[in-house]
Formats: sequence, C-alpha cells, structure tokens
Amino acid sequence: MTVLSRRTVLSGAVATTATTAVGPISANLPAMAAGADAQMASFIGLSSALTGIAENKLNPQRKPALPRDPLNVKQAYFDQANTHPAFPLLLKAYEANRNNPDKNAIAKMILDQPEIRYLARSVMLAWYLGAWYEPDVLEHPPAVPPPLPFKVISPAAYTQGQVWRVAQTHPMGYSEWTFGYWSKKPNRELSEFIANKE
Repeated sequence: MTVLSRRTVLSGAVATTATTAVGPISANLPAMAAGADAQMASFIGLSSALTGIAENKLNPQRKPALPRDPLNVKQAYFDQANTHPAFPLLLKAYEANRNNPDKNAIAKMILDQPEIRYLARSVMLAWYLGAWYEPDVLEHPPAVPPPLPFKVISPAAYTQGQVWRVAQTHPMGYSEWTFGYWSKKPNRELSEFIANKE
C-alpha cells in the first residue's frame, strides 16, 4: 500500500517538473560533461596565453596511478571567473583566436578589449596569487591607498599560486621542499617552472 503524504506528493511534483523542464538528467550528462570539458580547455588555453605559463603546468594531466593534480585549483579559478557576466565573452574572444601560435598576440588582443580586459587581469592575478580581485575594482580602484581589496579563493589556491614557482620559493607556513633547501643554490631554471616541459 502506498502512503501519500504532503512530502511524497511535493517530491513527485518537483521531480516531474524537473524532468519536463530539462529532460532526464542522465540523458543530458554526456553533453553537459563534454561542454564543461571544452570550456575548461578554453579556460586553460586562455590562462596560458595571459600568464605566459605553459598549459601543462596549469593543467597537469593525470598519469596511471599517479594523480598529478589532486588539488584541482584550475576548477576553483574557473568557477570564480565564471561568476562574472563577461566570462562567456572572454572565452569567446580566446576561442576565436586559439589557433594563433603567438600567445602574446592573443593576450594583447584580449587585453585591448575594454569589456573583458579587467576580467582577464583578474584571471591572471588568480593564477599567480591565488586571490580574486574583482574586475570592477581593478577598473575603478578606490581612492584609498593600496592594497586593493581581494579575497583568497581557497587555501589550496593560495599555496599553489604560480608566484611561488616563478620566485622559486614557497608561501609562509607551507612547503613541498625538503628541510634545508634554502642553504643550496637553486638548481632549476625559471623555464622549468613555466615552460612546456615535464
């Protein structure tokens, strides 16, 4: 015997409405996943052009039995940038020029467009500092002296900021390096941290 309650009736109505509006969720998942992957690929390409850091450094690929990007900070940056209304325009501008081998030209073209330049700057700052500076604040900074207001996107974003790799150092209170590393001269070139090398 089926027991009808207000809760079961409302649950059924919500499920029916959702299925009617968007179709069965399982049928839409592959298309949604493919669209999300394409957007992420564009975001990584865009970010590489803006920061000068190779795509494989911003999006380390997983190898069998060796997760290379367990913190997935790229998703946090993507999600933050995607809250801005100009984000689709930013991705579209990159996608229209993605085949240009000159990444500096792509970055210049994007930074020359007033409607997306400050969002692009916010994306750059997110990758380097792990912090989000609102594009409107970058465009119209407050009259008070710096620093500009910002928010740390996440603890992982802060510790994984590219500024630490470029400077060949680590954030205060966090290090992946072994004890005593500071007593030795760095033996790696900057290109090893940002160029397309494994």
